[in-house]
Amino acid sequence: MRTIAIALLFALSAAIAPAAHAQSIAGEWDASINTPGGARPYKITFIVKGDSLSGVVKRSAGDVPLIGIIKGDAVAFNYTVEYNGNGLTLTVHAKIVGDDMTGTVDFGGQAEDSFSAKRVAKAKP
Repeated sequence: MRTIAIALLFALSAAIAPAAHAQSIAGEWDASINTPGGARPYKITFIVKGDSLSGVVKRSAGDVPLIGIIKGDAVAFNYTVEYNGNGLTLTVHAKIVGDDMTGTVDFGGQAEDSFSAKRVAKAKP
């Protein structure tokens, strides 16, 4: 009986441990990407369901939806913008450390540059 209880406790802790290490990125972030035309700041709102991401990239040229995944401290997402009359898919790969993200953005396979974001502090009631 004790062996079964220990095995059950071990299985339960193993199932819970990954969730405890996962970071939630849900909410609003101030982001910036480097482009050939200079740094471009924007806001991102992430919605997290399991390891799937959705949300909105809020740009001065208009809001666009994003989709992606999150696994532990790694996040990957993409969104499509209009560039010179054509769709351009930007793909971001970043690492999350607390309230910061850093990584790279791929411009449709044509170029790559740096990406960074900082979680927007929640307003105090």
